[in-house]
Amino acid sequence: MAARPRAGTRSMTTNRRPLRAVLLDVGGTLIDSDPSPPDVYTRVLGRWGREVPAEEMTAAFRATWAELTQLHPPGLDRYHHLKGGEREWWGEFVRRVMARVEHPAPWQPVLEELFAAFADPALWRVYPEVEEVLVALQRRALRLAAVSNWDSRLPGLLEGLGLARHFDAVLVSALEGVEKPSPEIFRRAMVALGVEAGDCLHVGDSPLDDYRGAESAGVTPVLIDRHDLFANGYRRIRDLRGLYALLD
Repeated sequence: MAARPRAGTRSMTTNRRPLRAVLLDVGGTLIDSDPSPPDVYTRVLGRWGREVPAEEMTAAFRATWAELTQLHPPGLDRYHHLKGGEREWWGEFVRRVMARVEHPAPWQPVLEELFAAFADPALWRVYPEVEEVLVALQRRALRLAAVSNWDSRLPGLLEGLGLARHFDAVLVSALEGVEKPSPEIFRRAMVALGVEAGDCLHVGDSPLDDYRGAESAGVTPVLIDRHDLFANGYRRIRDLRGLYALLD
């Protein structure tokens, strides 16, 4: 049975134009890391010396992500913010996390181990309903694009997870030079699919990057709220099966 949309959702059948395409976020929408990123950092650093308590690592990881996010101009890809690109950005991230937890390991080999770990499809899990829903959308003759704030490892990761075959286009912030919530990355996705804003909707798990970003590009937004974190006022679904009710 298809999942019911949350309160605050409405059917797409009232749209003046027929739906031709669906844009989808990746992290938190299609896939998630298992174990979590802070847990991966804990395991790797544990091999390089002092064990860091999970709570301490989680706090350091979140604080560092927020700190570096605030340093780059909104809408511009974060990995272009430093001259060395994504490798330099992740190096800065690792150094700051290690400084916060006061870990004595050399950061360069830690970075290499972490960079390889997150590029491995084995670290990631595809949410259970994703394959079914992507196939169902394709059977409706809808064009699909992945639109993600991610580094250049994402296309290979999607290939390794068996998801790339479902997409007519994959737009990655590190390769585009812009990131959500900028409307530009959504516009590029529409150009790649040959559709206009009124022809498509975007599904993602971030109220700012995905929902407000899609709105700013004139695209109908849908918030996937797997853990019931957000209040009504958004067009929300529990998981991707909730799209069925919106499309019927």
